[in-house]
Amino acid sequence: MEQQSYFYQFIEPISKELALVARELENSIFSSPRTMLTHARIFVENILQQVIQVEQIPADPRANLKDQLDMLSDKGYLLKEIQDALHLIRQSGNQAAHNSRMFRFSEALLSWEALYKIVKWYVEVYGPVEITVPDYQDPSPIMEKRYDMSELEVRLKSLEDLLANSVQKLATETALQETAVSVEMPSKISEEVNPGFTPIRTLTFNGRQLEVPYFLRDAFLLPQRFEKSETFLIRLGAEQQARIMSELPSNLAGLHKHVKRYSEKNDELLFEELRTFIEEEKIRRNLSLERPGELFFYYKADHIVVTEELSKVPLTSGEFSGIPSLLRQLNEDQIESVGQLPKELVILAKYENVGIGTVEKLFEQLKKKANEKSAFVPEAEEPKQTSHKKWESLYINVKLGKGNTVIRGESVPALWKEGLNWIEDHHLPLHQLVEEGVVLGATDNGKRYAVALKPIHKDQRPFTQMHIYQSKITETTYYLETKINPKSGLETLAKLLTRLGVEVKIPLLESDN
Repeated sequence: MEQQSYFYQFIEPISKELALVARELENSIFSSPRTMLTHARIFVENILQQVIQVEQIPADPRANLKDQLDMLSDKGYLLKEIQDALHLIRQSGNQAAHNSRMFRFSEALLSWEALYKIVKWYVEVYGPVEITVPDYQDPSPIMEKRYDMSELEVRLKSLEDLLANSVQKLATETALQETAVSVEMPSKISEEVNPGFTPIRTLTFNGRQLEVPYFLRDAFLLPQRFEKSETFLIRLGAEQQARIMSELPSNLAGLHKHVKRYSEKNDELLFEELRTFIEEEKIRRNLSLERPGELFFYYKADHIVVTEELSKVPLTSGEFSGIPSLLRQLNEDQIESVGQLPKELVILAKYENVGIGTVEKLFEQLKKKANEKSAFVPEAEEPKQTSHKKWESLYINVKLGKGNTVIRGESVPALWKEGLNWIEDHHLPLHQLVEEGVVLGATDNGKRYAVALKPIHKDQRPFTQMHIYQSKITETTYYLETKINPKSGLETLAKLLTRLGVEVKIPLLESDN
């Protein structure tokens, strides 16, 4: 007997198209749970439409999946078990289409199991009698976690060198004493890391070092990603230098000599911006590994999860304000909806009369829409979420000594950055608190950080939406979690300031009570 290439191949005699959609759902369970959940809803809606046609029930073109489900249930066509399975798929699909949270494999598997009940019922009631529905079968995960051959060679060579060194030492020293020494390996090799993260090169500048991970060995150095070195990189690129990571010399000192009117200071600025670039790229790669199949928009160190609903938003002046020139040029290039935008949004600065400020305006509006879409809960029976009012401007009143100040921001990230700037301008001991991790909210009971040295929460989840703040005093990068509501943003900053001995008043929260 010929082995099935995918589970639902047996429904091809009923509908080849339905079978192929089921095949893609099966393939997406472990590659993109969100995709599977979203499109499983569409799959079962198609089945119900076919049932309505077969039963010759007058169809309402305005009816959605819930309307169709309720109508068939009221008329007695659906068993209770099938109703429950349909509701599970419908509700999970709605959440996946609107909510930017990470969806788990287990959720996709629950939907897959519910799908089986629906398909089995559909085939047995409406399909040809000669079709036999096989027993339920869990899909097989295709977990690709392999090192590229070149990266594997680097890891093996490093370990073999360590092994050879330990053998040589054992030949000249006491075996008992050296046994402990021989196991002291560099953590970057002895620890298992995700494929692509093995250091492949070391860049240096005036005694400072920067490790380049394998996945960035030939990364394109997009000049717009380097705010202080953008023109420098463009000029170097014209001389066929520094276009990709592998073109950079191991020692950046003297790189400026390839172009006129640049100095060693430009080499230093590029070196520091490369450090930020690599850290941002590591975060992005971890995001793609932890949230497989997701689509992200990136702007500098921040990102947005692109849901199906967000991707459908048209790029028009009615949806996005203050950027008419960019919208016009995008439309001229047939880029007419959010889902067609490039993942790296700084690329949009290439358009005529479009600067980085315009791109930032677009990003902030996209982020606002993403939060609105995520907070939106479709259909009345879904649990309602409490949301705090949106203020035109966020601010807090602070007093240190005899001086009174208002710290103000148009958004949570802007408020925090202004607050951290104020704290450092007054030389308050900020770094120690950030090193410990500032927990989000008015207390320390939560599991999410607002500000930390790494973009990882107490429960080991990565920051959902992130900004960075470069400390003026310690030159350390502080990571800010920006996927929060204004109330939490105000409360967290107030808590931080209070611990630093600053008197704080929040009129917005007082007036909200």
